[in-house]
Amino acid sequence: MIDLLKLDPRGKPIRAIRGKQISMIFQEPMVAFSPMYTIGSQINECTRLHITKDKKESKAITLEMMKKVGIANAEKRYDQYPHEFSGGMLQRALIAMALVCKPRLLIADEPTTALDVTIQAQILELMQQLQKELGMAILFITHDLGTVAKMCDRVAVMYLGRIVETGTAREIYKNPQHPYTRGLMGSVHKIGSRKLDRLFSIEGTVPLALNLRPGCGFYDRCDVRVEGVCDQAEPETCCIGGTHCAACVHCRKGGAEK
Repeated sequence: MIDLLKLDPRGKPIRAIRGKQISMIFQEPMVAFSPMYTIGSQINECTRLHITKDKKESKAITLEMMKKVGIANAEKRYDQYPHEFSGGMLQRALIAMALVCKPRLLIADEPTTALDVTIQAQILELMQQLQKELGMAILFITHDLGTVAKMCDRVAVMYLGRIVETGTAREIYKNPQHPYTRGLMGSVHKIGSRKLDRLFSIEGTVPLALNLRPGCGFYDRCDVRVEGVCDQAEPETCCIGGTHCAACVHCRKGGAEK
């Protein structure tokens, strides 16, 4: 077992892990690539660093991954620059760069934010397919609850940098316990709702995560806060049942559905 936090961020051990065993899809594909180099050379950099120094073999591995992620005419695209790619194609190229070394863990930070709905569905299906083929784990970071329901087995809801609720996707979607989680669920448009119905919104704004006062970080925006309790100390995490846990004074073991 290796503690990644104890490794020198510029040392050889972490450089051997970063990109090889742990890889990342960044949020904005339009700025994730350098405009000075071709798409192929930027993907190929990972291949030559972690797999082989042979130029021909490295290029062949890169082209294979570009084709696997659905980049048509990969041989031609290999020598093109980022500005010659559409947003959807850049997203595919970014996925190819992240997966070319077949990592054990893929961190996907809002990987479909800049894409239209049709391309989003294609990218998500592609990631699920490659996950099965490569046997890797995916850490999916997103605000899109529909994407979470489609992609995730386990869910962790965060507020102000702290995990406020965890559980399987089924546990959290069926019985959200933390007020912030319920607010997120309530803000999603539901099929069958009337045009005049307004979406629920959480009052207030997210405070700056600097010099925070004691107590629950969600205190100022919570509609069920308890004065003298919630503003005194951070609530302890309570296990509700199964793998479902939440950090709120109102949560209790076997808590009733709301």
